[in-house]
Amino acid sequence: MSVEFDPKESVLKGLRDAALRGTLIPFVGAGASRLAGCPGWLEFGDGALRQFVESGKVSHAQLDQLRDQPPRVKLSIARALQEEHRTLIDFRKLIHPPDNKYEEKGRQLFGSLSKLGRTFVTTNYDEWLDKEIVLPSLSVDALSQPENVAVNKERKVFFKVQDLTAANLNLPDAVIHLHGSLIEPKSMILTTQDYIRHYANDRRSGGDAKENLVLTFLEYLFSSKTVLFIGYGLEELEILEYVIQKVPYVSGDGQEARHYLVQGFFSHQEELMLSLKRYYLRECGIELIPYVRDKKDWDQLLDVVDELAKLTPASALMHLQEFKDMEGLLDG
Repeated sequence: MSVEFDPKESVLKGLRDAALRGTLIPFVGAGASRLAGCPGWLEFGDGALRQFVESGKVSHAQLDQLRDQPPRVKLSIARALQEEHRTLIDFRKLIHPPDNKYEEKGRQLFGSLSKLGRTFVTTNYDEWLDKEIVLPSLSVDALSQPENVAVNKERKVFFKVQDLTAANLNLPDAVIHLHGSLIEPKSMILTTQDYIRHYANDRRSGGDAKENLVLTFLEYLFSSKTVLFIGYGLEELEILEYVIQKVPYVSGDGQEARHYLVQGFFSHQEELMLSLKRYYLRECGIELIPYVRDKKDWDQLLDVVDELAKLTPASALMHLQEFKDMEGLLDG
């Protein structure tokens, strides 16, 4: 792997076609938020428990005994402590630390994402996608104007299960938080039991009352849109299991990609990259778009997203309407 980022023309064509039709949906994971200063799972679980130490509800000795537990176990315990002591965990302080030294990096990354898509899906709880970040122009004339600064534009935010609908996914300037949001902390999918309930497939038992709206939403997303996964590490790709399980897909050689996954590798991981590339395409219909982490590590994603935004910018509404009109004529 000697090229830092050089997607195949077939990949770019697929992304451009989807962007032009308005069907490209960036699906943003925790890796993007970590670059913007949000905690990883380990820091998140430890931080939730540490708040009870700071308030005197838990001793340092008790915290130390939980040190080696998985993050979801720690979050489950923190949730139980919250109910026991009736002390709310300050999730906002954990996820958006007030002394965030990566704020500018986050603005750069999510500003580029704002150019790449109009509607987003995310498994993150944070609010980085809740506003469209419009970065200032880099021209000398523009920078000389004091009013030409980064501006945030509100997006429509959906995070409740009943809001996971095709209609909301088709809205422009919207973000769907698949695992809940800081706006309503009780909506956040944190523990193992939360995940089991959230993705429970009870429809086999029959009846509309058993329909899982989350799975219905995912089926619509992956069958009608082109999904571009961004910010998912090798350890965070459990969502792909649901693509495989819930959306009909015939595996085999020669299959064309339906979705895309941006993923970083070190040069010495070339064989791993090639193996995963074959696996994702054959089993999931997902084209792996690799980039090299050797020089900048995960920060390389900043340049990758910026380049993708230039190569496959989100379509203007005028183009989308033209496609709708054309499709209407063909259907008639």
